[in-house]
Amino acid sequence: MQILKGKGDGMKPKPGTTSLSDRRVTLLLRLGVLVLIVGVGAFGTVYYKDQYVSAGPSMIERQTTSAETAVKNAPNDINARLTLAADYQLNKRSSDALNQYDIILTAVKGNRFALLGQGSVLIAQGKLTAAAASYKQITAGNAKGEFAGADPQLQEAYYNLGSIAVQQHRTTDALFELQAALGIDPQDSDSLYLMGLAQAQAGKTQLAIDAFSKAVTFVPTGWCEPYTQLALANTKLKRAPEATYNTGLADFCHNKTADAKAKLTTLIKGPQAVNAMLGLAMIAETDSSHAEAVTWYKKVLTVDGTNAVAIAAIKQLATGPTPSSTSPAPKAAGSSTTQGPS
Repeated sequence: MQILKGKGDGMKPKPGTTSLSDRRVTLLLRLGVLVLIVGVGAFGTVYYKDQYVSAGPSMIERQTTSAETAVKNAPNDINARLTLAADYQLNKRSSDALNQYDIILTAVKGNRFALLGQGSVLIAQGKLTAAAASYKQITAGNAKGEFAGADPQLQEAYYNLGSIAVQQHRTTDALFELQAALGIDPQDSDSLYLMGLAQAQAGKTQLAIDAFSKAVTFVPTGWCEPYTQLALANTKLKRAPEATYNTGLADFCHNKTADAKAKLTTLIKGPQAVNAMLGLAMIAETDSSHAEAVTWYKKVLTVDGTNAVAIAAIKQLATGPTPSSTSPAPKAAGSSTTQGPS
C-alpha cells in the first residue's frame, strides 16, 4: 500500500461553491515543499486548474513547454531545471523528471529540492528503498543543525522516511522518523496519521487512537482515512459508541449522508451524545439546512451549556455564513483526551 498525502476528498463543498476542504489545503501546502522553487501559490493554482479544467492543452502542459524552453536557453540554471523537473512530475513524466533531478544532483550534490523531488518520483514508481536513500541524504548530519527545529525540507524528508518504513512494516524505524518529523512540526496532520498507523502496527491501539484523533483535529474535513482507522481501533478496544461515531463520520466523508445520520442518531442519548449532535449539526450545515443545524447546536447546549463549538456556530449562522465557511468538525471519539461529551 502506497501512503500518499491528499488521497481523501470526502466532505466536499456543495456543488457551485469554491471552498477547499482542510485536506486539500494541506495537500497543496505539502506538495508546495517539493516545488518551492516554482512558488507555492502558483503551484496550487496549476494543480487545482489542471485537475478540474480540461479544454485543449492543459495549463501544466503549457507550463512544461515554457520550462523546457527556459532550460534550453539557460542549461546551467539550476532553478530552471528544478522548475522543469517539478512540471514533469505534475505531467506524469516521471522518467524525464528523474533525469532532470540527476542532472541537478550531479552539478550540485545534496540539493535538497532535487533530493525531495527525486524521492517523490521513486515512491510513485514503487522504488521505496531507492527513495529512502534520497531522503537520508537530507537527514544525515542535519538532525542537530542550528535550524533543524524549523526546517521544512528536513521535516518532509523525515515524514517520507516514516511513510516508507510504515509501508515496509519497519515499525521501530517508522516511529523514530515520524517522531523526528513531529519534533519539527507537531501539528503536521499527515505525520500524526502515519504515527497512528505505526502505533497500530506495534499493537499500541490507544496510542494509535491518540495520534489519529490529533490528526483530524488539525484537518477535520476532506479526509476519510483517519475516521475509518479510529473506528477500527475503537472496535478493537470494544468501545462500541466511539466506533459507531467514527464510522458515521467516515460515512459522511464518503458522501453517504443518510448512513452517517442514521448512525449518529443512535448515539444522541448515550456517552457520545454531544459529539453525535455536533456531527449531525455539521451534516446539516454542509447541506445548507441551517435551521436544522441550529436546532442540533441548541440541543448540544442543553447537555453541555458551555460548548464552544455550538455557541460559535449558532452565532455564525445567525449572522449568515459565507459560501466558503465551514463549521468546526466534532472531536474524533476514542482518544484519551476526547472520550465522552466534548
